[in-house]
Order: sequence, then C-alpha cells, then structure tokens
Amino acid sequence: MRIASRSVIVTIALAMGVFLSAAAAQADGTAWKAAHDTDPHLPLTAEQLRMTAQKRQAESIFSANGGVIPSLQCGASCGGGGYPGSASLVANQTPQITSYYCGPATVHEALGAVGVSLSQSAAATALHTTSGGTAWSGGGTSPSGYPVPDVLNRYQSRNYYVPQAVSSASPSAIDTYENDLESDIYAVRAPVVGNAWEVPNGYHLTGHPSNSQIFHWFEIRGYQSSGASTMYEDSVHGATSIGWSGNVPAYSTQPSNQIVSIISGRGYVW
Repeated sequence: MRIASRSVIVTIALAMGVFLSAAAAQADGTAWKAAHDTDPHLPLTAEQLRMTAQKRQAESIFSANGGVIPSLQCGASCGGGGYPGSASLVANQTPQITSYYCGPATVHEALGAVGVSLSQSAAATALHTTSGGTAWSGGGTSPSGYPVPDVLNRYQSRNYYVPQAVSSASPSAIDTYENDLESDIYAVRAPVVGNAWEVPNGYHLTGHPSNSQIFHWFEIRGYQSSGASTMYEDSVHGATSIGWSGNVPAYSTQPSNQIVSIISGRGYVW
C-alpha cells in the first residue's frame, strides 16, 4: 500500500484483480478518469474494425427485417424473432479464487454460458493476469492487445468478440450499449463482458463500497425493459479474499445508464 498526500489517491492492490482506493469525492467522474487514465487504449486491429462493422450491420438488418438474423453475426446458433423486452442467459456466477482474479473468473463464467469449460487458472494464464489484475488493453497480449476478447475468441466460436470503448455515459453511448446488449444476449445467445471503473461517490455495482475507486471485470448475462436495465453476475460474491464480499449479491440488475457510467473510461466486450 502506498499512502500519499490528501490530493492523491491512496492505492491498495486489492479486490477483484483490481485497484481499490480511498479518495476524495470526484464531482466529474468523466474528467477525473481522463486525467488519471493509465491504460494505453490500443487502437483496434483491422480485423476488429471489420468485425465491429459487420456486427453493427447485422444489428441494423435484424431490426429492419423483423428479426431475421444474418449469418455473418452468429450463424446457425442464433434464434429468431424480434428482440423481446427481456432476455437472459444461464446464471453461473463463480467466486473469484484470488483478490485479483475478476478477469479470469469473468472469462470462466462467460465461456461457461456458451458451453465451454475453462478454469480460472487457465484463463489467468491466457489473459496474462498479474497481481495488478487483467488489463483492458496492453499487457503484452496477442493477437490484438485486448486480452479478454482475444481469449474469448480463442476458446469459442459462437460470437466474435470485439472491444467497445466508452469515454462517457452520453446518450449515444447508452443507446449503442443497449443495442449491443440486446443483440448479444437475445440474437447471439452470448454474454457481454463489462470492465468497470468505479470512482468515489459515482455509480457503483451493487454492494461495492461507494467511497472507493475500483476496477473490475464482470459478466453481463441479460437485460430487462428492452435494454434499459442490465442483468449481471459478480465474482466478488463468495470471494473469501475480499473483505466486503458479503455485501455483494451473486446476481444484480441495474439501470443500463448507470452501467455505462461505471464502465466509462474502459468499456465492454461484446
């Protein structure tokens, strides 16, 4: 633990493959995150850009054709019909086995939702997870430099995962997230993965200490209210290495605008 002056965050390598910090209140979370961001935010590869464009085209075709799902998005594994008001995938929350294994636990859960078994330890190796956690981007991973989508794409073929950066919880970012959420959960039947950056006195995931800065990966398993609410599971629940895990439910539902605020500065993988 490093303790600095009152104007600097007191950072503790703790909880969820992440950094947990006690800090003064930050009125403007977006500006504060931009000023304190240390992730390299690598540019997307040509393949990621191509597949993102294809997935967005598939979303448009799906809506325009009344629920006919183009094969370029998910092939024969998809269902049919228009997006219903709510949809969800299997509930398979798993406690993370170390305080910094939120990334491996989330990948374990996400792959399990599509019928693939990968242990947290094996996921940690593939993700290049360290005691500082699992990076949004960078960290010497390959092939794209984005470890979570790289590993998800390596071990399953139902969905081609791409990272979607979120700079702020703007109306446009919220609309995009809700569309992507409905597309993955209902059309593709594959979970979304969020990368939270919670700041003091900003929105937090359910049960997380509100006066702390927390970085955390979590699996998003469903939606309600036509995407306006997000259903997710949290690997902190039952994690004995995290002192406040008893406050965190295994499964929660929060307004999607709050989720977008929570993941701003990082993003989601869909």
